[in-house]
Amino acid sequence: AAKLQGVLTVLFILLAIMLMLEGIREGKVARDKTIAMMIIFAFNILFWMFFEQAGSSFTFLADNIVDRNLDGFVFPTAWFQSVNSIAIIVFAPIIAYVWVMLGRRNVNPSIPRKFGLGLIGNALAFGLLMYALSSLVDNSGKIPFWTLFMVYVVQSVGELCLSPIGLSMVTKLAPTRLVGLGMGGWFLSTGIGNNLSGMFASHVSGESGLSVASALDGYTFGFYSLLGAGIVLFLIA
Repeated sequence: AAKLQGVLTVLFILLAIMLMLEGIREGKVARDKTIAMMIIFAFNILFWMFFEQAGSSFTFLADNIVDRNLDGFVFPTAWFQSVNSIAIIVFAPIIAYVWVMLGRRNVNPSIPRKFGLGLIGNALAFGLLMYALSSLVDNSGKIPFWTLFMVYVVQSVGELCLSPIGLSMVTKLAPTRLVGLGMGGWFLSTGIGNNLSGMFASHVSGESGLSVASALDGYTFGFYSLLGAGIVLFLIA
């Protein structure tokens, strides 16, 4: 993962240089748009680094630290992976309607603010885990089922604020001749976030496996990182 991260970082730096040179060549407006796009790419990496715990450390959490016994039925760990999909189907029309409704009133948030909301939504999911791991652990060392279930739901709402507008954002901000390269940058930033998520999950699990203490420590870091980034992006938008 570390070697792959090195390769991805070099690719990202080269891509950023190419985009910036073209942006500067096209003038001040294009230059500023390109800078804004690169800033959003950086926040996108952070979002996916923590969002993708859903497929890694959250699975260990579900397996070892979540009480999955629902009145005699043991909820399979793998089923948690379906919660995101169901939440996307349920909430996508609602979020889309909210944007349209706000647009009619001329108060639709800008792209950076929607990204900020996505980061804050992801942070709230980690905040819920912080609360569960610090206050809701039972005598057998487990947290209630509903907490992890709702973490997936809240993360999905955050994803809906951020992910669908990514490529649209690139077409608006990338230098005219390099829109395709800008789209590649969007997917590359997502890929870097995914790779970092695996490294972070490994760190959270530690040498002895995931525990309440290691999970609380790691997810607290996730909460403050996402919340801080979301607030900063919201303010500089």
